[in-house]
Amino acid sequence: MTDWDTMVEHIHAAMQAVDQAHAATESLRAKTDREAIEKFQAEMKELHSRLEQMQKILAHEDTYALDELAEALGAALGNQEMYHRIPHYDLDDKK
Repeated sequence: MTDWDTMVEHIHAAMQAVDQAHAATESLRAKTDREAIEKFQAEMKELHSRLEQMQKILAHEDTYALDELAEALGAALGNQEMYHRIPHYDLDDKK
């Protein structure tokens, strides 16, 4: 999977987190109780985590671009090994 695909997945996951946070907000507005507050806090924490992951990637966008270029050149020269200067962030990382 390329870094571009990874970024697209992160964007998609963040959009889902926004939808879930919005649903939790609506539930909290409809009925303010302990369960709704805890759900809202959990969804906001998840959204924050997803946005933080994207920020880490965007903070190193030049390195990601160089990694993409190096991977493409390696593939063109027959090298199947992948080398990345910065770590990839899994979508399932939870804080």
